[in-house]
Amino acid sequence: MKKMFAIFIAMLFVVSLSFAVSGCKKSEEAATKVKEATKEAATDVKDATKDAAAKVKDATKEAATDVKDATKEAAAKIKDATKETVTEVKDATTKLKDAAKEATK
Repeated sequence: MKKMFAIFIAMLFVVSLSFAVSGCKKSEEAATKVKEATKEAATDVKDATKDAAAKVKDATKEAATDVKDATKEAAAKIKDATKETVTEVKDATTKLKDAAKEATK
Protein backbone atom coordinates (compact mmCIF):
# COMPACT_ATOMS: atom_id res chain seq x y z
CA MET A 1 0.00 0.00 0.00
CA LYS A 2 2.87 2.36 0.77
CA LYS A 3 4.40 1.65 -2.63
CA MET A 4 1.07 2.36 -4.36
CA PHE A 5 0.73 5.61 -2.42
CA ALA A 6 4.31 6.61 -3.31
CA ILE A 7 3.68 5.83 -6.99
CA PHE A 8 0.43 7.80 -6.88
CA ILE A 9 2.18 10.80 -5.29
CA ALA A 10 4.99 10.59 -7.85
CA MET A 11 2.44 10.53 -10.70
CA LEU A 12 0.69 13.57 -9.22
CA PHE A 13 4.05 15.34 -9.01
CA VAL A 14 4.85 14.55 -12.67
CA VAL A 15 1.40 15.67 -13.81
CA SER A 16 1.60 18.93 -11.86
CA LEU A 17 5.03 19.67 -13.37
CA SER A 18 3.65 18.94 -16.84
CA PHE A 19 0.84 21.43 -16.27
CA ALA A 20 3.34 24.00 -15.02
CA VAL A 21 5.58 23.56 -18.07
CA SER A 22 2.67 23.82 -20.52
CA GLY A 23 1.39 26.91 -18.68
CA CYS A 24 4.81 28.57 -18.95
CA LYS A 25 4.92 27.81 -22.66
CA LYS A 26 1.54 29.45 -23.12
CA SER A 27 2.72 32.50 -21.17
CA GLU A 28 5.85 32.74 -23.30
CA GLU A 29 3.77 32.49 -26.46
CA ALA A 30 1.49 35.28 -25.24
CA ALA A 31 4.49 37.43 -24.31
CA THR A 32 6.00 36.83 -27.76
CA LYS A 33 2.74 37.87 -29.41
CA VAL A 34 2.64 41.03 -27.29
CA LYS A 35 6.24 41.86 -28.22
CA GLU A 36 5.49 41.37 -31.92
CA ALA A 37 2.35 43.51 -31.69
CA THR A 38 4.31 46.23 -29.88
CA LYS A 39 7.03 46.21 -32.54
CA GLU A 40 4.44 46.40 -35.29
CA ALA A 41 2.65 49.29 -33.56
CA ALA A 42 5.95 51.13 -33.11
CA THR A 43 6.72 50.66 -36.80
CA ASP A 44 3.27 51.94 -37.74
CA VAL A 45 3.73 55.02 -35.56
CA LYS A 46 7.17 55.64 -37.04
CA ASP A 47 5.80 55.37 -40.59
CA ALA A 48 2.88 57.65 -39.78
CA THR A 49 5.27 60.20 -38.30
CA LYS A 50 7.44 60.10 -41.43
CA ASP A 51 4.38 60.56 -43.64
CA ALA A 52 3.16 63.49 -41.55
CA ALA A 53 6.60 65.12 -41.64
CA ALA A 54 6.74 64.72 -45.43
CA LYS A 55 3.29 66.28 -45.79
CA VAL A 56 4.28 69.23 -43.59
CA LYS A 57 7.49 69.68 -45.60
CA ASP A 58 5.56 69.63 -48.89
CA ALA A 59 2.97 72.08 -47.57
CA THR A 60 5.74 74.41 -46.37
CA LYS A 61 7.43 74.30 -49.78
CA GLU A 62 4.13 75.01 -51.50
CA ALA A 63 3.40 77.93 -49.19
CA ALA A 64 6.89 79.34 -49.75
CA THR A 65 6.39 79.08 -53.50
CA ASP A 66 3.03 80.83 -53.23
CA VAL A 67 4.58 83.65 -51.19
CA LYS A 68 7.43 83.97 -53.68
CA ASP A 69 4.99 84.17 -56.61
CA ALA A 70 2.84 86.72 -54.80
CA THR A 71 5.93 88.82 -54.05
CA LYS A 72 6.97 88.70 -57.71
CA GLU A 73 3.49 89.79 -58.79
CA ALA A 74 3.46 92.63 -56.28
CA ALA A 75 6.92 93.76 -57.41
CA ALA A 76 5.77 93.73 -61.05
CA LYS A 77 2.69 95.79 -60.17
CA ILE A 78 4.81 98.27 -58.21
CA LYS A 79 7.24 98.54 -61.12
CA ASP A 80 4.38 99.20 -63.57
CA ALA A 81 2.83 101.77 -61.26
CA THR A 82 6.19 103.49 -60.85
CA LYS A 83 6.66 103.62 -64.64
CA GLU A 84 3.18 105.13 -65.06
CA THR A 85 3.89 107.69 -62.36
CA VAL A 86 7.21 108.66 -63.93
CA THR A 87 5.51 109.00 -67.32
CA GLU A 88 2.77 111.19 -65.81
CA VAL A 89 5.35 113.37 -64.06
CA LYS A 90 7.30 113.76 -67.32
CA ASP A 91 4.12 114.69 -69.16
CA ALA A 92 3.18 117.19 -66.46
CA THR A 93 6.68 118.67 -66.53
CA THR A 94 6.54 118.98 -70.30
CA LYS A 95 3.16 120.74 -70.08
CA LEU A 96 4.53 123.11 -67.45
CA LYS A 97 7.56 123.89 -69.63
CA ASP A 98 5.30 124.57 -72.57
CA ALA A 99 3.02 126.74 -70.44
CA ALA A 100 6.04 128.61 -69.06
CA LYS A 101 7.39 129.22 -72.59
CA GLU A 102 4.07 130.56 -73.79
CA ALA A 103 3.73 132.74 -70.74
CA THR A 104 7.14 134.30 -71.31
CA LYS A 105 6.48 135.06 -74.99
